[in-house]
Amino acid sequence: MDNLARERVFGELNGLLPRVTAADLIRFAPVLAAVIPELEPMIGFDQRSPHHAYDVFTHTAFVVESVPPVLPLRWAALLHDVGKVPTFTRDATGRGHFKGHASVGAEMADTILRRLKAPTALREQVVFLIATHMTKLEPEKKNLRRWISRLGTETVNRLLLLQEADMGSKGMGRPEEMRQFALLRTLLREIEEEKPCLSLKDLAVNGHDLTELGIRGKAIGETLNRLLDEVIDETVPNERAALLAQIDI
Repeated sequence: MDNLARERVFGELNGLLPRVTAADLIRFAPVLAAVIPELEPMIGFDQRSPHHAYDVFTHTAFVVESVPPVLPLRWAALLHDVGKVPTFTRDATGRGHFKGHASVGAEMADTILRRLKAPTALREQVVFLIATHMTKLEPEKKNLRRWISRLGTETVNRLLLLQEADMGSKGMGRPEEMRQFALLRTLLREIEEEKPCLSLKDLAVNGHDLTELGIRGKAIGETLNRLLDEVIDETVPNERAALLAQIDI
């Protein structure tokens, strides 16, 4: 494998990741670690946590199996906890902690995927999902609309799927922790059906309207973004007259 081109390794992994089960990953962990050395310390690493029944790599294997067989999700699942070993500490009681492992893991994933010559779009999506996989999505429409406005529905859904797989693969059997995901998914469906204004292109006013009011330069973009925030927060309806009334000239 040392003699294989990185592009070849990446291509083979892309073919395998959508098909593998947790059992496959656990069985062939040494092979994976040979091509992605950052995975090796995770194998058999005791998390010393009351929230986890598995070592880091076994947990990872179950997360990979639990997400849909879509490459960005499978890569994010495989690498989502790669930052745990480097950030591991133990408190006075012996309990393990992994402060900052999401951001450290995102940096490591970026390095890994660059080394494997992964396409930029895939690498950036994976790195983002890993960096934010510990960020709690509040089950509240205003909050979710902001996330969708910033990232798009597909990315928000993928983040939710990764977080759900992560939470459900701890081996602790705590169904109460999983209920939030059903609620979040319901709210996302409702938002999608409502077709709210979540981007500048959906706003009832545009740059031309602001230019006619004498607004120039970067003030146009700043004003439009402020109006969009107000519409997302439902403080102002997405109606031309109401929006124009919010503009100070």
